[in-house]
Amino acid sequence: LWMPFPEPKMISNRSVALLCILVLLETVTIAFHLDTQVRVSGYAVTPVDVPTHIDLDSNTLTDYMRLPLEQYALVPMPLNATLSRIPRNNKFELCVPPMRFLWLEVQPVVEADVALEPHRVVISSDKCRLIGSPFLSKVHMNERFNFSAYTELTWNDARNKNSTISAQALIEVDVDRPFPFRTMPKRAIEKVGNTAMRLSMNFILKSFLQGLASDYQRWASDATYRARRSELAIQVGCYNDSHTVELSSS
Repeated sequence: LWMPFPEPKMISNRSVALLCILVLLETVTIAFHLDTQVRVSGYAVTPVDVPTHIDLDSNTLTDYMRLPLEQYALVPMPLNATLSRIPRNNKFELCVPPMRFLWLEVQPVVEADVALEPHRVVISSDKCRLIGSPFLSKVHMNERFNFSAYTELTWNDARNKNSTISAQALIEVDVDRPFPFRTMPKRAIEKVGNTAMRLSMNFILKSFLQGLASDYQRWASDATYRARRSELAIQVGCYNDSHTVELSSS
């Protein structure tokens, strides 16, 4: 899996998602005293094409980025992941589609807080759990790592083709190394984990920002879409169960 490491441009969406999950599996199952650390940071920026036929004083990029938090659950996610709002608070749950590795099926689930500020959106999390194959419970997988993540979204609303959306992120994972993986060099594990996580993070950040930029273009230029988004946001905010609200692409 790790050598030789493929060039980033040659890795498919599914491969990147699998790589990210394998890093979690690898680090979680190779530790015992939280002595193995993964620390990665990432940055991405994407241009935003502002529709030329709209009023530049309305439906701006700033207006879009300051939409109620409920509407984040309607933004397209990379790798067919799902983002749902946890009722009655500012928390969201991100679920990556189940992936298979050898005999294991693994699905990471991250619970994150989202704070909307005048000039940025802050996403933070210290809760991640792995669900899937019985093996995960058998080895107490979710008790063997500490997880934290921080992402900050900012934007430059130039109201022309120089507008941009940026994201800066940091992920920290501390893991245990139970036998027999304790005999593996800790530095080698950390180096591999940092490399794989950084590649995955950069891909996900870039894909998410591209989704935001595309969604803004449609939101700014289509009044019907804006109205539909508002209606669905109200539904997302009011749901008290696991209902899924889908936004038609038509």
